[in-house]
Amino acid sequence: MKTIGALFASLLARLLFPPSPQQRAIFEWFHVGLGNLLVRARAGTGKTTTLISALAFAPEKNTLVAAFSRDIADELTQRVKDIPRQPGTKIDARSLHSLGNGLCWYYLSGKKDGTDVDETRGRRLARKAIENAGLTPHREMVTLVAKLASLGKNMAPFAKHADLVTIAEKFSVIPDPTFEMEGWTVENIARLALSAMDLATIKEFNSKGQAVYDYDDQIFLPVRCRWARPKYDLVVIDEAQDMNYTQLLLAQRVAKGRIVVVGDDRQAIYGFRGADSEALDRLKTELGATELGLTVTFRCPRKVVMMAQGLVPDYQAAPEAPEGTIVTDVSWDGLYKQTEGGDFVLSRTNAPLAVICLHLLRLGKRAFIRGRDVGRELRGIVEKINAETIPQLIEGARLWAERQVENLKAKSPDGEIEEKKAEAIHDKSETIIALAEDLATVPELLARIDSLFTEQKGSTSTVMCSSIHRAKGLETRRVFLLKDTLRYGSLEEDNIAYVGITRAKDTLVLVNGC
Repeated sequence: MKTIGALFASLLARLLFPPSPQQRAIFEWFHVGLGNLLVRARAGTGKTTTLISALAFAPEKNTLVAAFSRDIADELTQRVKDIPRQPGTKIDARSLHSLGNGLCWYYLSGKKDGTDVDETRGRRLARKAIENAGLTPHREMVTLVAKLASLGKNMAPFAKHADLVTIAEKFSVIPDPTFEMEGWTVENIARLALSAMDLATIKEFNSKGQAVYDYDDQIFLPVRCRWARPKYDLVVIDEAQDMNYTQLLLAQRVAKGRIVVVGDDRQAIYGFRGADSEALDRLKTELGATELGLTVTFRCPRKVVMMAQGLVPDYQAAPEAPEGTIVTDVSWDGLYKQTEGGDFVLSRTNAPLAVICLHLLRLGKRAFIRGRDVGRELRGIVEKINAETIPQLIEGARLWAERQVENLKAKSPDGEIEEKKAEAIHDKSETIIALAEDLATVPELLARIDSLFTEQKGSTSTVMCSSIHRAKGLETRRVFLLKDTLRYGSLEEDNIAYVGITRAKDTLVLVNGC
């Protein structure tokens, strides 16, 4: 029988690459480490390769790799197949929604075809909560109650009233002044959302006799109803900085052994949608975890790393990294002339991307804007404005933005709102106006929105125009970064800039003007 040292050496020899000192330390912990582990992995440092390889060193028989999304889970599942496992071990790579979905159909029905995912459930229960309170379910108020209940399910599964009031104020789930005068205060919206969350825990059936639940319920119900039980000997939580509080609770509750938390706190840029941006440091404390780092990037060249170090000082270039290129002070005209298939055009906001993408298409270059859900939101705003002509639509988009900002200000104690909230509203309006350029009818605009916004990841034949948020996790040889859209100073804004900079594998082009 091999000793621990001999077995480790044998597994190390089977790797297809020579591990760095940082990787070797992680492999050693997976092999013999005690307690729990935090791996703080910077951009392009080989996190996924390291994580997959480390699983071969773990002695646990039953491992869960909890992924942020189904796409990442599918990729991990394929890559796990290629690692040399120790005999009798099982590795399950799944998104946490997939894990929760399995628990829902098991506890609600006992068989998969006895359940159904019903995405209308959130609004239906919001309406029911309003009616149960003896109130008229105005469409706008149903929307607000459903939105707040959704945030509560993801961020505070055991929320009390005060928790939902705080979430409502943070995420601007605020009634219009006219509704507030009728008694639809934030406090009342929070009470109704809390009721809707409670209603979600009650089993209900559709006309086919199937138990129903929605996407939020997939993680909410297993946590709130305590269906999640210890099952896995080892749980690895990937991209933890992007997960919300309920997702992280679910991952922890299915662990009966060691837990490994993997992520980059400096890529925490999804706070606006409920991600637990402080997850890494919080979990390190709660789990009493050892910390190991992956700070040497194998993606970015030296010059790009030097620029990123101004934001993330521990970021390092690999010893063999090329020098790379940073081009400064490029104009929009220069961008239009230089961009080629395979390039990324990245911006903090969407409005400049609409202008650039349309111009590239007119030049005969293939281009698209990443983010189908962004397109759906813009389409919804256009339909809500309900204009008959393009000039009416443009004026309506401006008025829509002004009303949205004024409504938020009216709810603020000092009559002011965060600059980024106002900017986000105006960005949507300006994007619609940019897309309406040179069109004759509103149906043409809707068709343009549908055609431009996709979930593509780019290819060697197309230019991908994307917000930095949408480009996270992607990389390409040359990146055009609209530097005037960046806002430095706060941690989240610095993180956005860091993510944008570190998409470049060879050349980073800094574009002026927006």
